[in-house]
Amino acid sequence: MFNFYKFVMKKFTLLMVAMFSMAFSANAQYNVDGHKFWDNWSLGLEGGISTNAHDWNSPKGAIAGITVTKGITPVVSFEFGFNVGINNNYSWEMAHSANVIDNVSAIASTKINLMNWFGGYKGTPRLFEIQARGGFGYMREFYPDFAGNPTSSGNDLNRAIAKFGFDFDFNLGKAKAWTLSVRPAVVMKMARETSPAFMGCVYVDRCNAYGHNVIGQLTAGITYHFKTSNGTHNFAAVKPQVVTETVEKIVEKPVEKIVEKVVEKQVAAPASNNIYVVEFEQNKSNLSNTAKATLDQISNGTTVILDAYASPEGAKAYNQKLSQKRADAVKGYLENKGVKVADAKAHGAESKSSQRVVYVRIK
Repeated sequence: MFNFYKFVMKKFTLLMVAMFSMAFSANAQYNVDGHKFWDNWSLGLEGGISTNAHDWNSPKGAIAGITVTKGITPVVSFEFGFNVGINNNYSWEMAHSANVIDNVSAIASTKINLMNWFGGYKGTPRLFEIQARGGFGYMREFYPDFAGNPTSSGNDLNRAIAKFGFDFDFNLGKAKAWTLSVRPAVVMKMARETSPAFMGCVYVDRCNAYGHNVIGQLTAGITYHFKTSNGTHNFAAVKPQVVTETVEKIVEKPVEKIVEKVVEKQVAAPASNNIYVVEFEQNKSNLSNTAKATLDQISNGTTVILDAYASPEGAKAYNQKLSQKRADAVKGYLENKGVKVADAKAHGAESKSSQRVVYVRIK
């Protein structure tokens, strides 16, 4: 028999995974500062109401919780939340515990800032932003028996759950250190009890009739964003810097300022003190026509030394691998045209002024 709930759940989960993957790939190296491990952590409190999906206009209880969030880029962040259900007299199975707290849950979610994804990040959060979020977790529900006696541990339920929703955020203050949020969401349990013995049921169809696979939640919350290493409470935009400092470090003497060029013009960069500068697009290691034109200026039979770099966005290990790929690309191209490469070093991102370049020095 076709299970419509499982079909919808599967399609919705695949859609969210695809959206999260697109956001990650589009922001592997965002041009911002504040990527250290202790940067962009936030702590939040939330509270609100919940109800059955089949009875939206009649709230059935309260929920309260705490959230811890880590920003990865201005678009992508991870959130861990812990919630408690208070007097949830639906408790999915139309029963509630003898205690005030009817259930506890823990959910790990991925959040996507839709405003920054589609509109770009300007160096500070907007006054109003919308975030999509989705994740999976665990819930423990506390049940009584149907005779009204206090619940026993044998009647408690552990279940896997999925939670999807949106955050409507208002970022307040000059430093944008505080955020007020309205957070509608749906919570779905990943399995459904069908045992005839469950909660004293005699018939399977009656047990199924008591099961509610989806509940709705509406919460409001306040979040504090801890200060980052860049002196703000959020990611800070990195302004382009000239590469003179890095070139001087290589040749150990002053050199002329190298002016940034527009890649689309396909103009080869001139050599400065026998150093050729090969530039790359963000998060790329393939040689553009401009890069090839720069390398074509080097005569066959020349011996060169390569120093490859990445810009400071992204993780240290990722930048190291990316600079190695760039060094390999330049080395391969030069050797194919008869240029000897004596050494090729990958430096990753050495400083905030590090750029997406490979320096080719004539030995």
